[in-house]
Amino acid sequence: MARSGVARDELFVTTKLWNSDQGKETTPDALATSLELLGLDYVDLYLIHWPAPLRDVYVETWLAMEDLYGQGLAKAIGVSNFEPDHLERILEAGSIVPAINQVELHPAFQQRKVRGFQEPLGIVTEAWGPLGQGKYELSELEGLEQIAQNHGKSIQQIVLRWHLQEGVVVFPKTVQKKRMVENLSVFDFELSSDDMAAIKAMDADKRVGTHPEDGNW
Repeated sequence: MARSGVARDELFVTTKLWNSDQGKETTPDALATSLELLGLDYVDLYLIHWPAPLRDVYVETWLAMEDLYGQGLAKAIGVSNFEPDHLERILEAGSIVPAINQVELHPAFQQRKVRGFQEPLGIVTEAWGPLGQGKYELSELEGLEQIAQNHGKSIQQIVLRWHLQEGVVVFPKTVQKKRMVENLSVFDFELSSDDMAAIKAMDADKRVGTHPEDGNW
């Protein structure tokens, strides 16, 4: 980042707290290590990576995150892979509503229950694996290819546009410049209400990643 020449205030840096670093005492140490490795004084967003319910320390971890936020070491704090029951516990114990819950979300797994719980509370939904993580072919979803043809766009662009119109923060992973350009070319068209309804109907409750209850490494 330092070598890039880009001003710090033009960057948005997110990092996550791993399961083994959860806890009242270890959470601040983990962020200190991350800041040192990044060469930064603060991060813009700090997330608890998994609730890791068998460890059962995510509530005290959240309280430690609130302290880090108060110290200005994290400009915003949030969670990842939290289900409504996990969110309820930290909301009851803490004083800060998570800025974001980053969850697996794609047309075959639309997370309506989680989103229905958190979005009225002001918790932003951020999608990881927005294109299905490569675990299934988007073209397998009936009707998606036709929507793409109608708009003269790729299936991936249609899915990214769907996320945006759903109000979901999305960040597709790629190291290919061509893909980066393609992923950014989603602001020159809009999906119709019929398109949105068709994609909504593709929800198959098809999780392809780890269930939050099982992420206890």
